[in-house]
Amino acid sequence: MDMELDFDLRTGSYSDMKEFLLRSIQSYVMHHNSVKIGITCDPDRRFWQHSNSGKRWKKMVVKYETSSVAYINNMEKALIEHHFDFIENEVNGGGGPNGKCGPYYLYVLLK
Repeated sequence: MDMELDFDLRTGSYSDMKEFLLRSIQSYVMHHNSVKIGITCDPDRRFWQHSNSGKRWKKMVVKYETSSVAYINNMEKALIEHHFDFIENEVNGGGGPNGKCGPYYLYVLLK
């Protein structure tokens, strides 16, 4: 089965997006076997990497775009911390963009 790429892309203030994304991630957790949260500055490249990782993800959904590296890193950390017991992230973020590219995107992987 091929992995799907979906853009359910939103932008907005950090606080508004945090509330939206918390609810969105909760819905994914309830309806999917596995969920993982990540960030990138190149969704197409990251999709290719995940689809060739052998982990058998079914879908990558790009959820949030921002020009702020601080917002994207803080958002990833907040979402992972909130859902840590229910997702496949091994750490509370930190492996994504380092400020040398942009815009920045938060995505969700689903099985």
